[in-house]
Amino acid sequence: MNEGSNADQRIKPVIVKPEMKIQTLSRQDLDRLHQATLTVLAETGVRFPSKRALDIFASAGADVDFKREIVKIPAEILLASLDKIPRNITMGSRGTRDLDAVMDGTKTYCGTAGTGITTVDYKTGMQRPSTKKDAAMMARVADYLTSIGFYWPMVAPLDKPRGVQALHELEAAFSNTEKHVISASCVDTKTARSAIRIAEIIAGSSENLRTRSPLSLIVSPISPLNNDKGALDAALVFAEAGLPVGFATMPVMGSTGPASIAGTIVLGNAEILSAICMLQLSFPGAPVTYPFFSGVMNPHTGGCAVTTKNQFLFYAATIQMGHYYHIPVMSTFGGTDLCEPDSWQVGKDEAVDAFYICAAGADMAPCLGMMETYTRLHPEKLVLDHDIVQYIHTMTEGFKVDSDTLAVDEIAAVGPCGHFLSTGYTIEKIRGLWNPGISHQWDSRHDRFLDSIEAARNELDRILAHHQPHPLAETQQKEIIKIIQSAIDR
Repeated sequence: MNEGSNADQRIKPVIVKPEMKIQTLSRQDLDRLHQATLTVLAETGVRFPSKRALDIFASAGADVDFKREIVKIPAEILLASLDKIPRNITMGSRGTRDLDAVMDGTKTYCGTAGTGITTVDYKTGMQRPSTKKDAAMMARVADYLTSIGFYWPMVAPLDKPRGVQALHELEAAFSNTEKHVISASCVDTKTARSAIRIAEIIAGSSENLRTRSPLSLIVSPISPLNNDKGALDAALVFAEAGLPVGFATMPVMGSTGPASIAGTIVLGNAEILSAICMLQLSFPGAPVTYPFFSGVMNPHTGGCAVTTKNQFLFYAATIQMGHYYHIPVMSTFGGTDLCEPDSWQVGKDEAVDAFYICAAGADMAPCLGMMETYTRLHPEKLVLDHDIVQYIHTMTEGFKVDSDTLAVDEIAAVGPCGHFLSTGYTIEKIRGLWNPGISHQWDSRHDRFLDSIEAARNELDRILAHHQPHPLAETQQKEIIKIIQSAIDR
């Protein structure tokens, strides 16, 4: 591993002790949300504008209105399909198994969020449309940071042809990180098939692709109770190949969702479960995740706010909801509504929400690095968010209480009115105790702590100067380029 890399531990998930876990909802609450969801699915239904999806439901005995493209799913069909979901799944890496994200309910893997459309250059401070180089640069930074367990390309490569931007995202990602890659941009059948070919080149075989896939997919229903045809078809292509799929519902409370947390959970739960049902009816045992994202309508503007005072309660509840069905849950924090990272509000929102979501037990948290409702990249914010996760590690790991740390002999040797500055114990232990984050980087030249943004930019410079992931094989690089070129030529 190159100078500056984290050779000892490349991925460090958050592990919360059972006694520290937060539960927002009671079992009765969860049962009521579940029953309400069953009622919505059986009586109101969900729109599936895909002939293939409608045929799948009709063959299973669901009530399908082909003209309106509405599917009503009886409880028995839904529950039977949920029984087929694998409880534990592995989000594979292209590197060693130590870089895999294993979804077994015991840990939280944080990762990047995406896919933004603007970048603020951390050198010049100028905002511009995002590029493929931005996605590649952030993949390399994410590869280095131990708090990042997977990489969701943070920005879209707007400098590439629209029809193949998703494939350029994958090339930028796989070329610059060995960690698992999530795509949210494969929203049609052709792109999905090309992405799977790329993933198979990375995995080495179709068998490896099924058992330890380096790529997974997120597609989004369209709240309320609607879907996108291309996204549904792409999800079916991924599921057929054995790659994990998550249906990321994103209702906004007060506009595309009811103006209540409980009602919005029912709506989003119906959207996620109905789509999962479609996959399981067609490909029983297909690996799936439960991504549930939301916000609140700003009553002054009609826009979406993602960092309100009660947002962490919503996410903690959706984590419990997904685990109610024994599905690995993807939750989130951050993506702040603000445009700049250097404010009290951004730090407060990130820290509170991050701890609450980890303590609630999310399996995956794609949350680090983005701003302005996940549309704007400030590269230094990824380093700042990483620092927050390091504090959460300290909170959840606690400290040792043993004969050494109790320091009874040390206290006795110093006695009343003394000091510990020159004792052997202090000289030995103090450097381990002093573990400063970004906010405590000492500038000895000017006898001061560095500004956090300045320190984060310095850290970015250091990472980019010294860290390189293991490269793809030359044959893999050439094959991926061929796939992208053939997609352009179609």
